[in-house]
Amino acid sequence: MALKQKIVEWITSKEAAAILTKNSGHIVSDAYVRRIGLAGKIETTQIDARTKLYSKADIEAYTVQKRGTGEVRRIARAPRGKKTQEEALV
Repeated sequence: MALKQKIVEWITSKEAAAILTKNSGHIVSDAYVRRIGLAGKIETTQIDARTKLYSKADIEAYTVQKRGTGEVRRIARAPRGKKTQEEALV
């Protein structure tokens, strides 16, 4: 009796990012797909030294939640100029 093998459809990181973007409602990059693949959250297969493919079923089952507004980074990148008089007195 032959063993049943799991048939897996494989997709690239860009295709996976497009699926996650469509399902989550906000932009998901292909770099994020590679990161969750390295973390073992989705199944991957190595094609050659530089190329990995990702399980389409795992990508479709994965949910991405938006984590913030980016306000902290905007404040950190704000230009730093002269202090106002109120700030100087404190």
